[in-house]
Amino acid sequence: MLSICIPIYNFDVTSLVQSLHSEVETLGIVYEILLSDNASKDEFGKVNSLLSRLPNVSYIQHETNLGRSGNRNHLLRTAQYPFLLFMDCDSMVSKNDYIRDYLPHCVTESICLGGRVYFPEKPQDKNQMLHWKVGRRRESHPAQVRSRNPNNSFMSSNFLIDKNIFNTVQFDERLQEYGNEDTLFGIELKKKGITVTHIDNPLYHLGLEKAETFISKTEEAIGSYRKINLLYNNDPVFIDACKILRVEKRIKKWHLAKCCKYFFILTRKMMYRHLTGKNPNLFVFDLYKIGYLCSF
Repeated sequence: MLSICIPIYNFDVTSLVQSLHSEVETLGIVYEILLSDNASKDEFGKVNSLLSRLPNVSYIQHETNLGRSGNRNHLLRTAQYPFLLFMDCDSMVSKNDYIRDYLPHCVTESICLGGRVYFPEKPQDKNQMLHWKVGRRRESHPAQVRSRNPNNSFMSSNFLIDKNIFNTVQFDERLQEYGNEDTLFGIELKKKGITVTHIDNPLYHLGLEKAETFISKTEEAIGSYRKINLLYNNDPVFIDACKILRVEKRIKKWHLAKCCKYFFILTRKMMYRHLTGKNPNLFVFDLYKIGYLCSF
């Protein structure tokens, strides 16, 4: 009935898998847990491979990195049951009935997103403050808020999907850079007339990154926006779904792109120091992203 799919990259999923396995064993359903390791370091492979000793758990080790899209699509091809539950490897179950709350949504032509939350306590490592603030204020939204723009709010970190839908709309494997493959996936669903259902069944996001790493990944994700626009010929549906691209469109309309570019060149180091500090401001983070986008 249910294939629980966890793409892995350099993360120990022992606690996550054990908690999922403990719950699903009590539900009396047919299931499998698939762990697809995307060429992680040996230290993680040695730990995660031991989980295959659990009943109905399979561990797959890839020698080369398939990319985020490729790894998820591989899980689609490997899964044997009609409904697939995907989650990021750096997650933690937030309640004991996590899987049970998804079961009513295992229906034909359904895709359901449970959401993501962050711990309310500030991180002890102040260099993780930027990631924590972005997560708490920009990603942790209840189903009622996400449902206002259901497909634009799609995130691949925690969702249930009918395998038939996934066979129709897959993740674009041309996107090798970090970020936005899930945004594009939600838009492609929308074009097919498939609406994402949102429920409050979140996973905790673990693995807060240091500000330097988080900013670097943000820059890579912005580059991914550019690549998607080239691949899809400036698709207006994609632009409409991405706030930063909508802002850039207005900036160009007002002939302010060069001003933004030069402002970014002059202030980039100053903003970077602020964002990697103890109390980063998200408005500054937004200015940094817009400036970086206009600097291409």
